[in-house]
Amino acid sequence: MKLKFIVPWLMLSFFAFAEDPPLSPQIQGEVRFVSGGIGYREREAMQVMRADYNLLLLFAEKGTGNYLSDVQVVVKDQSGHTVMETVADGPMLFAKLSPGHYSVEADHNGHSIAKIVNVGSQRQTSLSFAWPAQPGDQSDR
Repeated sequence: MKLKFIVPWLMLSFFAFAEDPPLSPQIQGEVRFVSGGIGYREREAMQVMRADYNLLLLFAEKGTGNYLSDVQVVVKDQSGHTVMETVADGPMLFAKLSPGHYSVEADHNGHSIAKIVNVGSQRQTSLSFAWPAQPGDQSDR
C-alpha cells in the first residue's frame, strides 16, 4: 500500500537530481572564464553571463552546423606568457582578460588553430574556431 507513495517520490527525486548543474566561472591568475553551452539550459545560462566577459570563443565543425566541446584552449599575452589554459566544457568559452594583445590557440583532436586578438576593456571580441569534419563523424552519414 505504501508503494504508491514511494514511487512518485522516487520519480520526483530523480528529476531533481537530473537537472543540469549551474555553470560556474573559474579563475586562473587574473583571468576569469566560463565554458559550456551544451543543451538549451546551458546555452541560455551562457547568454545571460555573456556581458561579463570581453573575449567570446565559439567552437564548431566546418560545414555541418555541429558544435564542439573538449577543445584545449591556451591564451598567451603579447610576451608569450600563458594567462589561461583549459579544456572547454562546451562549444562556448567566455573569458575576462585585461586589455591587450593575445594569441589564442584552440586544439581539437590534435588539430590546432591559432589566432591573434586585441581585447579591449569596453568592448567584446568574438572569435570562431572551425575544424573540418573528421572521417567517420555522424555528419558524414
